Amino acid sequence: MRRPPVPVSALVRLARRGVSRLHRAAPAPARGLSTAAAGLPAETMGRLTAHMNRLSDAERRALDPTTHPRDFRQPDDTSCGAASLVVSRMLNDQPYAIWLTTGYDPHTDRSDQAALQDRWRAEVLATHRRVTSLRDHDGDLQWPWLRVVGTSPWGAARQMTGEGGSGVPGARYSARTLDPDDLLTEFDRVLAAVEAGHTVPLYVGDEVRPAHVVLAVRTRSDGLEFFEPSAGRLVRVARDAFAAGRFTLGGWSVPWFAVLPR
Repeated sequence: MRRPPVPVSALVRLARRGVSRLHRAAPAPARGLSTAAAGLPAETMGRLTAHMNRLSDAERRALDPTTHPRDFRQPDDTSCGAASLVVSRMLNDQPYAIWLTTGYDPHTDRSDQAALQDRWRAEVLATHRRVTSLRDHDGDLQWPWLRVVGTSPWGAARQMTGEGGSGVPGARYSARTLDPDDLLTEFDRVLAAVEAGHTVPLYVGDEVRPAHVVLAVRTRSDGLEFFEPSAGRLVRVARDAFAAGRFTLGGWSVPWFAVLPR
């Protein structure tokens, strides 16, 4: 009697499990200097401080994209990864957040009169082109990727790393394949990184493929809060729900990859 064929989903799950166990997880480095002050020239720091002093409390809160996430929805069907990376940079780079939300650039002391939505769309699409191209934001060679299928995990890791990147200044990041048979431990790795001050891009999909990128932005009791770019909203996912697949992020509920600090 012929044995029934092995389902594709079972083969994919086995491959994910094997790759995940090749990875060695390093502890998340603690966040160092304030992202507003890390490495900024004195002149830029002076302009930044003066501009912040002129903002009202409401305007300062608006620099955090998670306070009004609907303004930061992905501009097209394939830019979820790029949108998550831009939001990540806003949370880790205060001058960048000021420029994107208000148009004022503390580095150049110039103002852009375009509307927030115009700047947002242009920046997300530019980031998408960059993370899928032959060179990363530092000008270093990287593996290119088909833009029509989104953002690769390794492209996201390159964008998170280095000056002008989307991660914590001074930190380095790598993409980790998550073990489908030990998602409680994988959740705890992401949680530890967020507790240490990092934002974490997470790839989710179904049993056969990754399809969407979201961003872990903060902890909430026993869970994590994710920025979900297709709807421009924050979604809370509990630890047990993550492991059991009892959650939905953009309509997907299988975790595939996380971009974590080394």
